[in-house]
Amino acid sequence: MSDFSNTLRPPNRMQHSAEFDLVFKTPEAKVHHQYFLVLGRSKKSDADQLGLVVGKKNIPKAVQRNRFKRIARESHRLQMVRNCDIVILAKKVSPRVTNQELRTAFDTALTSLKKKINESAHG
Repeated sequence: MSDFSNTLRPPNRMQHSAEFDLVFKTPEAKVHHQYFLVLGRSKKSDADQLGLVVGKKNIPKAVQRNRFKRIARESHRLQMVRNCDIVILAKKVSPRVTNQELRTAFDTALTSLKKKINESAHG
């Protein structure tokens, strides 16, 4: 059997449109990248949530969409921005982009998002 201790649990995943709408309508921080846009909003509860918007128009092949989501979830799990809802919207991503490049991009974006949210909360 595989070990699921490193997976992103359902309480940490956005599942309802109302959760997405709250972040879309009132984001406290935005980070633009060549491959994606990250929106973040702080909240009072401890359950950090991640929402992914990965459309066929931007990433046509299912294998590539799943890879994008898998790497985004893993990066979020390791970078875990506390007390924050995050939505990642995929832009067009070349299939030639390596997993490491994508992972580095997510890590950089999430670190930047943490700083922006902390500045808005304390500033």
